[in-house]
Amino acid sequence: MNLGTKKSYYVFSKTDIKKFKEENNKPLEYIDLIKLVIDTNSELLKLYELNTKSVEISKFNKNDSLIHSQLLKLPLEADTDFDKILVNFNETKPPKIGKATKVDKATKDLTVINDKANYIERKDFEKISIKKISIIGFSFMTVLIIVIGFVLNQSINRGNSEQEKLSQELIITQLETSGKYDKVAQKMKEFDYPKKDIVNMYLENGQFVNALKADKKAFTSVLNKIDTMNNKEQQEALNELKKANVTSKKESISLDLRLALLNKDIDFLKKNIKSVDSQALSDRIVKLFIDEKEYASANEQLKFFANKALDKQAKQAEHDDKKQALTNKVNELKKAISDTQKQLDGKNTQLSDLHKQLDDLNKNDKSPDKGKHVDDKNKEIDNANKDKNKISDILKDQQGKEKEAQKAVDDFK
Repeated sequence: MNLGTKKSYYVFSKTDIKKFKEENNKPLEYIDLIKLVIDTNSELLKLYELNTKSVEISKFNKNDSLIHSQLLKLPLEADTDFDKILVNFNETKPPKIGKATKVDKATKDLTVINDKANYIERKDFEKISIKKISIIGFSFMTVLIIVIGFVLNQSINRGNSEQEKLSQELIITQLETSGKYDKVAQKMKEFDYPKKDIVNMYLENGQFVNALKADKKAFTSVLNKIDTMNNKEQQEALNELKKANVTSKKESISLDLRLALLNKDIDFLKKNIKSVDSQALSDRIVKLFIDEKEYASANEQLKFFANKALDKQAKQAEHDDKKQALTNKVNELKKAISDTQKQLDGKNTQLSDLHKQLDDLNKNDKSPDKGKHVDDKNKEIDNANKDKNKISDILKDQQGKEKEAQKAVDDFK
């Protein structure tokens, strides 16, 4: 059956299905008609009971002559083979004109052969007997019949093969659209699809447990697919795999490492550095170690999976952090010095006030207790001086430390 690519006009009538109303009087290829029906059927299955909607499909040629018309009730079961139901829309297509086929090419080739034979006949006519000419003609006709038969047979076989492949793809697409992945896998096995294709079908639809059940060797492919998802989706997929218990002990550790990475469980990652099984996972863990300023652990992980760029990044980050720590210390000491200086200034102000009070007592106090008042004020002045000296010592110590810290920053490379 020749599928072709030439479009005919389809008119959809006697229907209240929105999608068919929108597609009314539309030029389509046969395969697009099938896909339109499959997609619409899948949508209707989610909304209606079976056999509650209908559409009349009519096919016209470019001269607006009706080729075929058929009433179709939708929705039908998800595994319905629509290619068989609507096959008349393909089989009744008018023959294509102007498109070279392999039969045409074969005929042209045979014409060339015939011309060469005629040339030989003309050149050697006088030398070749009537009997020999008859033999040549018979032989040529035999070859011609065999070649044409072979080409026609090949063309028919190829057409049948293409039609069968299309039918299979339509069935698989419809089941996959309906979310019946196990049935898809079953059909793919029946149609002799490679195991890798079945695994990829599961992976594309997020069916990671089924992918591993289909092929235990697909673990790396499963992880690679999961790694492309966002954090929440990764956690859900990894937990689903752990719950399903479809992995080996070694593979289970790989799942745990990825979960620890997502949860920023630094302690678990530190303890299991040697269990990391891929460059990609190692790089992700190293980046987390760098972000968390776990530089020793980052360097340890890089011993197992080297990465020059990350090694440089880790060293630079550690260098910058050390320098920043020294700078922070200088800033902290400067603030402490500023605070201590304020205390010292306050103590000097206090002493100035106490001395003024003492002078006032000496000049103006006429009471019998003047001596006691003067002694008490002197004691206050002595205590204030002691506090001042302590603050001065603290200030000197801080200033000395600040100079050392600044020198450490200046000398840091």
